[in-house]
Parts: sequence; structure tokens; C-alpha cells
Amino acid sequence: MALRRMDELLKDARRKRCAVGAFECWNSDNVHAIAIAAARADAPVIFQASPAEYETMGGADVLRRMVEGYVEKYHLTAALHLDHGSTLEHVQECLEAGFTSVMLDASALPFEENCELSRKTAELAHARGVSVEAELGHVGGTAEGGIIAESSLTIPSEAVRFVEQSGIDCLAVAIGTIHGDYRGEPRLRLDLLQEIAQSLPGIPLVLHGGSGTPHVQLMQAIRLGISKINICTEIHKTYLKAIDEARGHLTPSVPGKFYQPVVEAVSRHVERLICQFRGENAT
Repeated sequence: MALRRMDELLKDARRKRCAVGAFECWNSDNVHAIAIAAARADAPVIFQASPAEYETMGGADVLRRMVEGYVEKYHLTAALHLDHGSTLEHVQECLEAGFTSVMLDASALPFEENCELSRKTAELAHARGVSVEAELGHVGGTAEGGIIAESSLTIPSEAVRFVEQSGIDCLAVAIGTIHGDYRGEPRLRLDLLQEIAQSLPGIPLVLHGGSGTPHVQLMQAIRLGISKINICTEIHKTYLKAIDEARGHLTPSVPGKFYQPVVEAVSRHVERLICQFRGENAT
């Protein structure tokens, strides 16, 4: 089975009022775990990586071949997405490698600069039949203090203008999430999300910083129009915890034995999230 355009998966999810999980890839173990989870859940999935992450695996083309191998093995419906590219060179690299979706994150720049870079990204990607995600507003992170400023949130009227001028396919919105760990319990601005979704009925909406966001709020966001939820920190923690637990009862001189329990732990976590985003119960 071939990799799919990401926007196709998300438009289908929006029609069904569910969301597709997008899981960060940083090594072969967690890529395998994501594939196993999607196969068990019998659901679409998005593999995604930033430039720093795919470089640790040997490059964008190496990751694409790895993901395609698992898509064929498990008969998956899946997309491969560039997450938080920072230059047009990153975009071009991933397009040439065979990614089916790209994002150049210019969200920290002024509106017009973000719009122009996103427009250039869309031109490059659409020429190859690849979908484009961009972010308006700015989803910060733990490294930036974990503070959510009102000024960083997506303005609904700007969202419409941004999509029209840039020609992107999917819009990541800033409604109160962060990348990394929250200082306290987040309160998503569902009022903003509702207004954005009503103004852009044909555009899939993306939620970055899904890790640690309360389940009830995530489900409310999905019902209001979120079609893709990015997860990274949660599976990082599960991965590291599984390694620690394996080290406690496995012989360190046989590193290969760490693989199975770690992959199993991550795959079960990812499967549970995939099912939750579809409004189902994980086994």
C-alpha cells in the first residue's frame, strides 16, 4: 500500500468527527511501535518527524523507506509528514525523499512573512501532489517557559485570510496547548476553535501539543473540528519508562532483549490514543 496525502486522511476524519493521531518518529523502535499500534487499531495514522529527528535515523529518505516498509507489512493507511521544518530546504529535502505532507513552521514570524513562506511551501508541495500544513498563532513549549500568552493564540479572522492567501491544505491552530509538559492543567480556548472551524469548514484543523491535554478537552476539540492531534512527549515518557523497567530485570549484556518490551509498551500507548481520537475504547 502506498503512503497517502495527509489532507485526504484528515478530511475523512473531519467528516466522521474524529481525529487522526500524528506520532513523532525518532528511532526505528518507535516507528515500529507506531506501525503495530495502527495495525491493531485498524485505523489511519500519521508518522511525522522534524529535521533533527529524521537526521538521527540517517535522513529523510531513510525514514521514508522505513515507514513504507511497515505500511506494506501491516497494510496501513498512513501519511508521512515533515513536522516543524524551518527552511524551504527542509521542505525540498522531504519532497524529494517522498514525504506526503510537509510543514514549514513560520508561526513565530509576523503574519505576512508566515503567509509568504507558507505560500512558497504550498507551491513546491502541490507541484508534487503533496499536502501542506502551516501554523497560525504560535504554540510555544516548555523551553519557552510554558507560558501561553493571549497574543500567541490564533485569531479567527486572520485564519481565513491566511488560508486564502497561502493556499495551504491544513491549519495548525494555537488554542492553549504547548509542546512539552504543562505547568498546570490547560484550558483550551474552545470558543476560538469553534469560530475558526465554522469559518473554515473545508480545511482540516490540527492541534499541536496534544500530550498531557485532558481527554475530555481533546474530545471536545475533536467534536468542534480538530482532525489531527500531534503526540510526542507522552510517547517519549513511555519509551524511557519501558527502558528503565526492562533494565531492572533483563541482562544488560543482551541489549536486543530490551527491544520487545519497549516496542510493546509504546505500541499499546499509541494504540490507546488512536482509539481515543476515534471515539473508541482501546483494549
